[in-house]
Amino acid sequence: MEKETKAKDRRQYKHQPHEHQSESITLRLDSIILNKLQREAEQKDSSVNALVSHIIKRHIDWHSNAAKAGFVTVRRGLLIDLINRLPDKEISSIAEYIAKRETKDFVLLLRNEYNIESALDVIETWIKISGQPYKHEVNYTRHQYVIQHDMGKNWSLYMAEQYRFLFEEFGLKKVEFDINDNMLDFVVDTERSYI
Repeated sequence: MEKETKAKDRRQYKHQPHEHQSESITLRLDSIILNKLQREAEQKDSSVNALVSHIIKRHIDWHSNAAKAGFVTVRRGLLIDLINRLPDKEISSIAEYIAKRETKDFVLLLRNEYNIESALDVIETWIKISGQPYKHEVNYTRHQYVIQHDMGKNWSLYMAEQYRFLFEEFGLKKVEFDINDNMLDFVVDTERSYI
């Protein structure tokens, strides 16, 4: 019984929408907040229920633990200015430090497991939370991400290097990056090479 409960608890953190059941609850909200939620739902051509569910999901998936894991809110202009002052070698060094020293704890804190699937899920959640337009296509074990960040080539380099070091930690060798001033495109095959 205990084994079954632990397995069920682990599944709660995997993002597989077909396995989840919904339940009803009643909330009491300040009328000003409810009016704002209704306006936002109308603008997004959605229901208040769908909007609130989305907000709660984002809170659970990200906001409730991001600060504990060291994330802070920083203005985009500051990041762009700081990273553009660095040479490529320094950007790579910072990316390696973050990937090897901080990413594992962060993924564990958000998803309660550390594997390539949970790491990719955290990457995608971060992209969504950042509000960056992106595309993620999956073909068996091959994942392609196209992220439009509009933060400059150095930001593309930083993200590519950070992900490269992360993927190497999982033993993934089939990774391709394409960087430019506005976008990062990368393909990672999650099938492990046992050579």
